[in-house]
Amino acid sequence: MSDFNDEKEKWYPSTDALVRLRNAAIFYFSGGFVLAVLQFLGRIRIIGLVAGVVLCAVGIGWIMANNPNNKKTGAMLTGIGILLVLSRAGIYLLMVVAQTVLNIVTIGFLVMGIRYLVRYFVTASKRN
Repeated sequence: MSDFNDEKEKWYPSTDALVRLRNAAIFYFSGGFVLAVLQFLGRIRIIGLVAGVVLCAVGIGWIMANNPNNKKTGAMLTGIGILLVLSRAGIYLLMVVAQTVLNIVTIGFLVMGIRYLVRYFVTASKRN
């Protein structure tokens, strides 16, 4: 009987894999949601500019950190902050391009969050 259980356990996904999938789903989905809220609030020019500058400052702070994961997140935050500032800059062509890129990034984050959430539930169902 122990041979059967050992064989069965070999095909189970690890807890670490489930945690990584769950964390990625939460990160992407919440990031997409926050971007959507920022775009909505950013329609008021001053709020969009302030939010963009704050995101840039936080992103630059994370880039200066020693952890490589923080550097990646900081670069992403800095880029989104720059796009948010450019989407409220006042130059029409720049505003349209930046807003379009922000829309694509927002939809991409939401889709990736849903994708990782589905992968999490499919993988977790294999454990039962």
